[in-house]
Amino acid sequence: MRLPARDIAVFSTSAIDLFASALGAFILLVMLLFPYYRHAGTNDAFSKTQEITQKRRLTTGQLEEVQAEQEKVQKELTQITAFNQGAEQSISRSRKKIADIESQLADLPVVITEPTEIQPPEPEVLALTDGVKFSILGLASEVKSFVIVIDMSGSMMQYEALMVRSVLEILQPLDASNQFAIIGYHGNPQPVLWRFPSDASMLIANPDNLQSAVAFTQSLARQFVGSTPTHFALHAALEYPSSAIILMSDGEPNSSPGFILQNITKLNQFRRTEIHTVAIGDYTHNRNLVLFMQTLARLNGGDFVGVSR
Repeated sequence: MRLPARDIAVFSTSAIDLFASALGAFILLVMLLFPYYRHAGTNDAFSKTQEITQKRRLTTGQLEEVQAEQEKVQKELTQITAFNQGAEQSISRSRKKIADIESQLADLPVVITEPTEIQPPEPEVLALTDGVKFSILGLASEVKSFVIVIDMSGSMMQYEALMVRSVLEILQPLDASNQFAIIGYHGNPQPVLWRFPSDASMLIANPDNLQSAVAFTQSLARQFVGSTPTHFALHAALEYPSSAIILMSDGEPNSSPGFILQNITKLNQFRRTEIHTVAIGDYTHNRNLVLFMQTLARLNGGDFVGVSR
């Protein structure tokens, strides 16, 4: 007789399903509540941790701002350095040009103009210069207005009469169609200007003004003293609304001739004022004076002439 088989299962299928469902529910709850779980410590410790984190974020932001500002300053410093280097290069080039000009002037041959006696203007000479507005001691120009610039340094004292006679010869043929002004200059020791008219304006060459100009020129003969600030006087003459400047001098200027040539020519490049030069006295014995006067006139559309005793 066979005995019936016994079922030895401890749990039924229903029980297993129940346990599995409970385990799944537990896992789901753990996953939902996990972000709110605090590992350890008190509530105060957690707050301090959040505060430290916030400060760290602020510090990081400030550090980024400081780094950005530093980069900006570094960029500006680089630009300033580049500008300074450019300026230094420009100054170096200018100094080299001045040195080259002075070297070239020293090497130029000097053509000495033979002394010429001052002669009264003759009708025949005026006929040969048809269309010329006035004659500057034998040099012709078509301009209608000019400033006479007279060297009144101490060395000119020996040529007082010659200077006065030369200025009067320039003034003598003028009429109401011309305008003129006169500047006397010397260093005593600072540059001093003697102006006619005194308000630094131009005068119409009518008889009254010409008579006053003659008296002013004769009065200058008693004022010769000091050094020769030619650069200062030429600067003043370029401020007049004239078409020409007539520089009369017997000696070299105080400033470097090369500097004067470069600076005055640069100032005059747009004005285009004619600059004529007249060497007074024994100029044939002064090579540097002749070279300076010739070059100044040539660079500024004028002519050079020498007037001896």
